[in-house]
Amino acid sequence: MSAKISFDKYCGTGNDFIVLDNRTNSFDPKDSKLWQRLCDRRFGVGADGVLFFNTSEEYDFEMVYLNADGGEVGMCGNGARALTSFAKKIQFDKVEFTFKTRDGIYSSEVLKSGDIKLEMSRLDEVGAIDVSDIIPNENSFYMNTGVPHAVYFVNSVSEVPLEEWGSKVRYDERFTEGCNANFVQVIADGKLKVRTYERGVEGETLACGTGAVACAFAYRKLHKSVDVIDIEVPGGELQIIFENEKVYLCGKALKIFSGVFEL
Repeated sequence: MSAKISFDKYCGTGNDFIVLDNRTNSFDPKDSKLWQRLCDRRFGVGADGVLFFNTSEEYDFEMVYLNADGGEVGMCGNGARALTSFAKKIQFDKVEFTFKTRDGIYSSEVLKSGDIKLEMSRLDEVGAIDVSDIIPNENSFYMNTGVPHAVYFVNSVSEVPLEEWGSKVRYDERFTEGCNANFVQVIADGKLKVRTYERGVEGETLACGTGAVACAFAYRKLHKSVDVIDIEVPGGELQIIFENEKVYLCGKALKIFSGVFEL
């Protein structure tokens, strides 16, 4: 590997990523120590994870995603939106993309507003696992939206001891690969406020796309007539749209800067 790594830094509603153009297979996703180093916010670039833009024979590209701990994850909603924005800069004549992830095949679109609209293709049934006893809560749900999520409705997300409760869910023995924890406050009809503890980051992130989708699904279990749900996260706003039996995650994904990291 080269002694210098050229990268782009992207942000999806506060969820930040190191994006690597890996069409020539220059980077090895299995070099976890290197990616941990780059994601370190004091001694590296600083990010919630690393996105690899790989070629694909069947699709527009392949997405490989690593969390900040260097572990590969099947899907990341905000990461997929960030990589769609990156793909748009490479294939500037396209606005619609289909791409491969470890979790499956996804589709995305760059809207005229600049927002990225991502179709969520992995949506397991809500309630596959009972999580009400981890954090005692009657309004609690579990589902997999590409990665596993537990959702808890609370009166105020600002009063949640996120590190304590989040790690309790994340390391519960029933989850062999860990589980993300989301805490939801209903602000108004169709409007939620969410905080998320993410595995692999081992703490709170400013946004979690797959988590926002899980929260929207949980909310729909209580209010089935709502088709558009606005979600306020610490990093901004996301929108979940239920349309013709499909589910979309929408929001901004912006390039912050480009750089070179010297090993």
